Amino acid sequence: MKKSLLAIAIVSTLLVACSKKENQNETTVPADQNTVASAPAETATAVDTAHTAENSLDWAGEYKGKLPCADCEGIQTELELHDNKTFELKETYMGSKSDGKPVETKGSFSFDNSKPSVIILDTQPDKRQFFIGENTATALDMEGNKIEGAMADLYVLKKESH
Repeated sequence: MKKSLLAIAIVSTLLVACSKKENQNETTVPADQNTVASAPAETATAVDTAHTAENSLDWAGEYKGKLPCADCEGIQTELELHDNKTFELKETYMGSKSDGKPVETKGSFSFDNSKPSVIILDTQPDKRQFFIGENTATALDMEGNKIEGAMADLYVLKKESH
């Protein structure tokens, strides 16, 4: 009889102790963090990479704008992205030093694996890059970073609606 009572007392103590620990976790960890903390790292990464510019945005189309130029008034730029991942780039240097004729380049592009919202123009010797946003293509610097500062807005090409 004493052994039965002792066993019941131990089991009851363990159940109460476990119950208190669960309640403590529930009250100290906010619900949104609890879900993230319990999810494996692979799941969290999969959610981040599931929605990219390539599969979530209507990126195909024609983007136009006037990009800054160090030794001219600007570069009138037209970038057309096709569904088959080819592009046509037309750049017209503006100002007195220019002959007014556009420089046209055609080739293919790819989405950067490490930065899925960035495209790389493969046929360009300097591997020019653009960040693809909602109805925009933003020219990036030589290292593939967004240009910061007061002139940042001047590097954005806007998508033409047809």
